[in-house]
Amino acid sequence: MTFLRTLLVFILFQVVASQVMAQQNMVYNHYFLNPYLFNPSFIAPNGYSELNLNFRKQWAQFEGAPTTLTANLQMPINYKMGWAINLYNDQAGVLQTNTGLASFAYHVYLGRSTEVNHKIGFGLSMGYSMSRVDLSKVDDPTDPSLTNVNTSNLAGQFGMHYQLNNLKLGFALPNLFTTNAISENTFNTPEFNALKNTFSSISYNFNLSDRLAFEPYFIYRTNEIRENQFEVMGVLKINNLLWAGGSYRQDYGPAAFFGFSLKEKIKVGYAYEFAPDVVEGFGTGSHEVHVSVRLGKKQVTRPTRTTTTPLPIEEPVQEPVIEEEPVQEPVQPPVEEVKPTPVPPVEEKQPEEVQPQPESQTLYYVIVGVFSSQRNAESFVRDLSRAGYTANIGEYPANNYHFVYVGKATADLDEAKRMRDEIRTINRFTFKEAWVLPIE
Repeated sequence: MTFLRTLLVFILFQVVASQVMAQQNMVYNHYFLNPYLFNPSFIAPNGYSELNLNFRKQWAQFEGAPTTLTANLQMPINYKMGWAINLYNDQAGVLQTNTGLASFAYHVYLGRSTEVNHKIGFGLSMGYSMSRVDLSKVDDPTDPSLTNVNTSNLAGQFGMHYQLNNLKLGFALPNLFTTNAISENTFNTPEFNALKNTFSSISYNFNLSDRLAFEPYFIYRTNEIRENQFEVMGVLKINNLLWAGGSYRQDYGPAAFFGFSLKEKIKVGYAYEFAPDVVEGFGTGSHEVHVSVRLGKKQVTRPTRTTTTPLPIEEPVQEPVIEEEPVQEPVQPPVEEVKPTPVPPVEEKQPEEVQPQPESQTLYYVIVGVFSSQRNAESFVRDLSRAGYTANIGEYPANNYHFVYVGKATADLDEAKRMRDEIRTINRFTFKEAWVLPIE
């Protein structure tokens, strides 16, 4: 009887879940909480390090039914890059598969304003998969088909997505290589198999009010073993603290889920997937629990890009010249030596040179670098410009030092200090040492 039930598990697992060939189109109901589960380009999308745990039990109360445990750690490097480690264990009857993946993602921003989140993201995962048949659960371990109970495969995934504010379009190749869970070989030679399995998604987050939002999803999968599959899903969110929703997956049926967030640090979600017709009578539906833990504070922030026109480079060069006041010292000796005749011209010139001073005012610059070499200063400005910052160079003629400032000079000292404090929080370049320079 045990052998019969185990055999039925394998048949159902192959027909419904299509996972006898390991990691073929894994199914998760909490994709909206952790899109990295399907698409490696979604690594730490909000700039936080996160630990995600997911437990999925299919067809509960059915002995030997598939069980999947997934754990991944995601960490941003900066606002454009991030890395992740993904581990999961999948068990179905007598077959157990363990997979480990390391991922890297890179985002290209298309807009200059930080108020518009417009970008394209790319992600790649590479790793190793090991499958094993548990002979202790097999009635006849001497079966010739079980001559090799262990096999391993190279694993890989690729993903990309496009985002324009609340709109997200995703496309992923969940299996770059053919993966055989049961094989005569201890290690299967990698065979590129990227386009036979695909995962596509589209979603849009509708902000219904300050407290309420609704995000619908449409997902489409292609599979080399079974027919292609579509899925629709909708999530209703309240204050980003509570959510509830449902989905319908072709050939699987409906599912319902809900969850909550604790101070936006911990997210806990539960989903119940109703049993498809093919397994009715063998067990109940599928259960899935997801937990996300945010680690620490926000680590990276996309730099603020100044939309106003910055001061020309010449302005900080001209202003320090007035500070040195070279005209006032030579003016006094001629006044005493040639008092009868030259005095009137000198007095007329002096008001003309002093006349602009009442119109001038102290301007404050946020300095991020000082260089003795103009070439080094220009190179630094180019680096800042490529990263999306507005930067310029000023110069002190007295010592030929070149200072690099970001943003626009301001006559308000408090505003300059605010700009300085804000840019110090950005974990890039030498912004933590930014300071304010007053120039009259």
